[in-house]
Amino acid sequence: MGAAGVAPNLLVIYLALRVRKLRTATNAFIANGCAANLLVCAFWMPHEAAAVSGVGPAAPGYHAFREALLLVGVAASLLSHSLVAVNRYVLITKAPATYQNLYQKRRAEWMIGASWLVALGCAAPWVTSAGRAADRGPCANATSRYASALSEPRAAATLALCIVGQTPVVLYCYFKIFRRVQVSVKRVSVLNFQVVTNLPYSFPRRDKRLGRYVLAVCFAFCLATQPLLWVLVAGLFVEVPGALRTSLWLLFCTLFVTNPFLYTWKNEEFRKSLRAVVRGEHWRGSAVGAEPAAAAVSAVSHVFPRQNSRRAFLEEMN
Repeated sequence: MGAAGVAPNLLVIYLALRVRKLRTATNAFIANGCAANLLVCAFWMPHEAAAVSGVGPAAPGYHAFREALLLVGVAASLLSHSLVAVNRYVLITKAPATYQNLYQKRRAEWMIGASWLVALGCAAPWVTSAGRAADRGPCANATSRYASALSEPRAAATLALCIVGQTPVVLYCYFKIFRRVQVSVKRVSVLNFQVVTNLPYSFPRRDKRLGRYVLAVCFAFCLATQPLLWVLVAGLFVEVPGALRTSLWLLFCTLFVTNPFLYTWKNEEFRKSLRAVVRGEHWRGSAVGAEPAAAAVSAVSHVFPRQNSRRAFLEEMN
């Protein structure tokens, strides 16, 4: 799982940084999530596999450090999901001026920095729990060492709160986007922010899929997080079988592997940039330059009504 997650996360980060056309606020939040995923996929997963195999370092301090980095990566990744969801919600449902004012470069940088500060704050109780587990002596076997962090009430509560804090934000934003896309005459692909001008009447089936893509992102997030959330909450009161806890934890870890595909597999700009890099076109300078963000926002402004009155909405439809 770690090997499968490192390459796509690195690739998305590289494209977002290297290709000028992809340097947008939304892609910055996606790349931020991929960087957090790398803490889990590139560092924690290989070391945890070694620990389960009995060949990893057994020092209590190293164990606490490894678990702390795990929570930092998990919290920052979950916060990135919320940042992407809110960004898309504001872009599609609010006025263009609101989006431009809110997502200026400096403010977007502060949002990314704040997500890491919050993630670091979440690591404090995790380190305390790991230290107490180490004080009780070495684990009896590799399996108990694998589940020790999740078994600690404080660590489990911290992870549960991280999931609880992000789920309402993701659900609200994507369902609002879904409703707006469904009721508008012209459709907007919320996965790559391109205005679709000729779909409503000639391609009704394809037109309806745009909203389903949003629900697919929301469903994948909930599928990976909610089962583990309920197990963590139940574990605070009753004994949860280790096999169930471990299996749901592995399901949760798939989120860090699939995130790059989740946000880019329908993004035509990412696919074009990937083909350009593979063919060497980007290095020869033939890749398309950055498209002004104002043009994309201006295009969106023609899709949705700026007023709330019924008359203005009907005029917009006509």
